[in-house]
Amino acid sequence: MIFFKKQDSNGERLIALLNQIREAESPDGWERVTSIAVGGLTDLGFSQSSPHLLVISSQGRVVIDCQTGEKVARNYDEMDDWFKPQLQLCQGIGPLASEWIQTCGINGGGLPWRNQFGESIEMLSAFWPVYELYFCSDYQSPLIEGAASHCCIIDSDPLIACGFSWCGHFLVSASNSDLTLWKKQNSNTPTAWAPSSAP
Repeated sequence: MIFFKKQDSNGERLIALLNQIREAESPDGWERVTSIAVGGLTDLGFSQSSPHLLVISSQGRVVIDCQTGEKVARNYDEMDDWFKPQLQLCQGIGPLASEWIQTCGINGGGLPWRNQFGESIEMLSAFWPVYELYFCSDYQSPLIEGAASHCCIIDSDPLIACGFSWCGHFLVSASNSDLTLWKKQNSNTPTAWAPSSAP
């Protein structure tokens, strides 16, 4: 995350660039699939073999279908050896029961901040402690002069996880109480990059 100081002239220039960027419910070419409350959310991760998102919270695990936003599996198991926070790995449930999911959240880890379509996200704080999540297309950045038309602000919560799916067709942002999921419009059916393996 990048912070700016008000007395820094270059920082003021960058803040002026950020002030040109619009807010949007969804980036151009994307649609919001769902925004749901998840109390006690700690970690999440995308499948590498199917369009599903695994969400871990203080109340167990949920699997979300990234195409529809539907919850397709749910359990309330207490934390056990199905989650390895030091390795950022969690065993899936339901359609992901045979897969160990790479996770990110309060235990570390991370999702891709770029995809193969030249799109990216950046988290910037012009006025700490408020920070915002920027989405950019065409290999642009919100900190580049003249790039404002290629960028938008899609979230401003205190996020604990955000990033693209491994196939690049889905995007998630999450705080400790809710998450928002987007999918790319008019794109080919996502294909797996590589199956994950058990630790």
